[in-house]
Amino acid sequence: MTAPRPAALAFGFAVLLSSGTGCRNANLASAMAQTPTYEPEGQTRCGVARSHARPLIIEWPAHDRSELETLVAEGERMVAVRYAGCEMELLRGCTAAGSYRYQGVQPKREDYVFKRADDLYAKIPLGAANLEAELERHGALTLGMTVVGRWQGGHGRPARVDLRGDCERATHVISGLSVGAFRLSSEAGAEIRGEVGWMNAGGGAGSSAARGLVRSDGDLGACGDDRGDGPPNRCRALLRVEVEAIREPAEVAAARARQVCPRDAALVEGGRFRASVGGQVEVADFCLDREEVRVADYAACAAKGPCSEAATSARFKTSAAELEWASAQCNGDRSGKRRHPINCISWNQAAAYCQWAGGRLPTEVEWEWAARGGEQERTYAWGEQEPGPRLVNACGEECARARARLQPELKHGLKDMPPPTWLKLHNKSDGVVGTARVGSFAGGRGRGQVADLAGNVWEWTASSEISYQTGEEQHIGWGGPDTGRRATRGGGFLSTDDADVRTTARRLRDLKDRRPDLGFRCAYDP
Repeated sequence: MTAPRPAALAFGFAVLLSSGTGCRNANLASAMAQTPTYEPEGQTRCGVARSHARPLIIEWPAHDRSELETLVAEGERMVAVRYAGCEMELLRGCTAAGSYRYQGVQPKREDYVFKRADDLYAKIPLGAANLEAELERHGALTLGMTVVGRWQGGHGRPARVDLRGDCERATHVISGLSVGAFRLSSEAGAEIRGEVGWMNAGGGAGSSAARGLVRSDGDLGACGDDRGDGPPNRCRALLRVEVEAIREPAEVAAARARQVCPRDAALVEGGRFRASVGGQVEVADFCLDREEVRVADYAACAAKGPCSEAATSARFKTSAAELEWASAQCNGDRSGKRRHPINCISWNQAAAYCQWAGGRLPTEVEWEWAARGGEQERTYAWGEQEPGPRLVNACGEECARARARLQPELKHGLKDMPPPTWLKLHNKSDGVVGTARVGSFAGGRGRGQVADLAGNVWEWTASSEISYQTGEEQHIGWGGPDTGRRATRGGGFLSTDDADVRTTARRLRDLKDRRPDLGFRCAYDP
């Protein structure tokens, strides 16, 4: 049977039913405890394509439900299931990357009345067959729920290659769960035995034809406005489970074949990884410019679009002598630099250009994922070979000599003292002083033939300095006041340290900075 689209499912405990003697309904409890045999018509009902974003379920086995609660609260990976028609099976040996974070909400009440079997199969596909006889017997069933919070997992549909363990039968991954308390009963709702509060693990409830039907879990009286790290102790029943269908290899390949990137941009296939800043993060497919934005590209935007003219001077906190030298390296109005990366550009200017080009600045986790070659996790964009003059435009022998020659003011200044020794990344010359034409260092191209992910110029990203901790994961770029600084990636022609040209290299710059070793490239949503 074809697996349904991602849906939300609700769980409930199986009830312990009392049985009477000496009456025509003596076997009611035992009959209800048995799972009815599915007829073909019932299986057809399970596959009815009646779209409901949040169908409900109350008949999942208590031991599976209990284990799921533990896996969600304590596990470090997301839970996989086999979900087909009216059946869901917890696959204990199959997981996906990610974890769940709890977020409390203002308690919300939800009520449902079921009067037709079709309503049961549409809203409660798991266990609807168990309840169909009860609906016929009582005429109507009512379900009341209070939702107090949510366990949220990752977003997006996982691919089969992302699963770990014995996953051959897996069809879906649980991406979120809502928690609280619920009560399902016949509409007549006669007196219930064992009134000791709501059921705990299936205890404290009875059922007969005279007294009606009851399924419950959690204590509605305990479902107050609790904003702790987890749900209230007596209001933590799993009510809904959101699932995402696993993407099979053929589906992934077909989807990516349909994705069209702009000319001169490479498709970067998404995935999940532990970023150098931010912990475990998930990256969706995106497109990335194969080359840094050139002087000619930016000039076209300034002439025809919303871009302001490129600056001819640098702006950042440094000495007057250093700023004068840096300004001489700005490419905006220099002849013969049209194929060089545009530099001395502020963050707002870079963002405006990308918007004009139909894209955006990449986030820094997108940038890092692309530089690492995705799941290849490269140390450098080109691989593992140590930086050299054929791989990266950084500060080599030529750079050290040029800085000594062009910045006499930065020497010690005393005649009896030797000139300073300028730092350099390697002892050879790469043949370029300042920026190089984009794409000149072919040996240093990354996956997808993306050039200059190391060296030439650092690159602006969309990510701000702000970060905050949530559970075990750190998120970059959200929450808190904007400090006015943005993350830059990749190193530049002035880089003298090996760490600056690694895929994890990161610097924070004021968004108004204009530096000769800072440019950008754009990303696009396919």
